[in-house]
Amino acid sequence: MKKFKTPDDIQIAKQLLSPPGDTIKDTIKMYNLTQTELAERMEVAEETIDDIIKAKTPITQEIATKLERILAIPADFWLKREEDYQIQLHEIQEAEQTKNKHA
Repeated sequence: MKKFKTPDDIQIAKQLLSPPGDTIKDTIKMYNLTQTELAERMEVAEETIDDIIKAKTPITQEIATKLERILAIPADFWLKREEDYQIQLHEIQEAEQTKNKHA
């Protein structure tokens, strides 16, 4: 059974897709931190945090470890969050390609 049965299913999945950056944004907001402050504490470039939040850059083991240290959320959580996002993104892209081939 296909995961996406209609084009609407694909659109809904795209709207619901949430990159790990969404969780980072929510978490730093809860801690009253800015992206700049998070970057400084993690000792990474502000652009790195911005790219992760915008889903332009994936969360690596190194970043996950730094997030754990600063935000007190286990590195495994961040890595799993990234993996789940990438799988969902791939499934949506694959469904769109299949739909376009049959259009």
